[in-house]
Amino acid sequence: MAASTLSSWALLAWDELVSRDINANDIFKKCSLDTAKLSNSSARYPVEKMRALWQCAVEASGDEGFAVAAGQRWNPTTFHALGFAWLASSTLGEAINRFSRYGRLLNDGLSYELTSNQLLYQFRISINDTDTQHAYHPGSDAGIAAFLKMARMLLGESFSPVEISCPHEPNGASLPLETLARCPVHYGKGYMEYVIDRHDIERKLSSGNEELTQAHEKIILKHLANLDQEQLSTQVKLKILEQLPSGNVKEGDIASELGLSSRTMQRRLLDEGLNFSGLLQKTRQQLATQYIKDDNLAISEIAYLLGFSDQANFTRAFKRWNGVSPTQFRTQEMALN
Repeated sequence: MAASTLSSWALLAWDELVSRDINANDIFKKCSLDTAKLSNSSARYPVEKMRALWQCAVEASGDEGFAVAAGQRWNPTTFHALGFAWLASSTLGEAINRFSRYGRLLNDGLSYELTSNQLLYQFRISINDTDTQHAYHPGSDAGIAAFLKMARMLLGESFSPVEISCPHEPNGASLPLETLARCPVHYGKGYMEYVIDRHDIERKLSSGNEELTQAHEKIILKHLANLDQEQLSTQVKLKILEQLPSGNVKEGDIASELGLSSRTMQRRLLDEGLNFSGLLQKTRQQLATQYIKDDNLAISEIAYLLGFSDQANFTRAFKRWNGVSPTQFRTQEMALN
C-alpha cells in the first residue's frame, strides 16, 4: 500500500501560500490533491503527491525557504490527537517516544528511532522508501521547522538541539533553516536527526498531564486501527484499553467484539509475532509506568485503572516489571525531578 500522510500537514502549505497571495487552489489542483480533504481532520493524501505539492509551492513562491516558513505554522491540530498528546507529555523524551510509537498516524512512510549515547540523545526520522531516501524534497525542511516549534512549545523558545542532520544538500533553504535551528546543521544525510542534550530530554515539565495523554492515545489508536485494518494488534490493544478498568479483560470477549473466533484472533496475532496475554501485559506495563508518574493518582486507583483485582496483585506485577514497588518507583522519580 502506498504511503500516506494526514491532510492537515498539507494545510501548512496552503496557509503559507495564501499568506503570500499565491493561488493555493491552483497549486493543489496541479498536484491532484482534493482540497475538500483539508477540512477533514482524519483525511489523508498520498505521500508522493505531498512531495509534489511542496516542490510546486516552492516553485510558485520563488523561495527555497518556503517550507521552512510553512513548518513554523505547526499547531497541535496539525498532528490530530498526537499533537495534543505531545503537548501533554511530562518530558520531551516522553513526547518523542510517544511520537515514535504513533508517528504512523502522521505519515506511515516514515520510521522513527530514539537512542541515547551518554549525555546525548539522537532522534532519527527515516524515509522507508530507499528509492527516494536521498532525493531532495522541501517537505523535510517543513518537518525540521515543525519539530523545532513543537520542542520549543514544551521547553521554551531558548531551546535548540545540539545539532541537526538534514536529508538534502545545502541549498537556498539552508540559511533560514540554520537561523531557525540556532545549531550546526549537517546536510546530505538522507534522514532527519536531532541530537539533544540529556537535560533537555529528561527535564520534568509542569505542563505534563497523564490523564490527557491517555485520552488522546485512545483516539490515536482508533485512527490507527482504521488506517491499518490488517494489523490486528492495534485493534486488540484498543479493546484492551477500553476494558481494562472493568477488571474483566477476556480474550474470547475481545475476539467476539472484533468479529473473530478466539482461534482466528490467536492465529492472526501470531502472524504479527504476538499473543494476547503478551499484548495485555505489555499494555498494562506501559500504562503503569505512565500512571505512576502522576502524583494525583493513588496506587489503589492505578490498580483499578489497570484492571487488577486489588492493590497487592498490582504491586507484585509492578515489581516484576520494574524491579521495585510502585511506591519506590514513584519516590525515585520524584527524587530525579
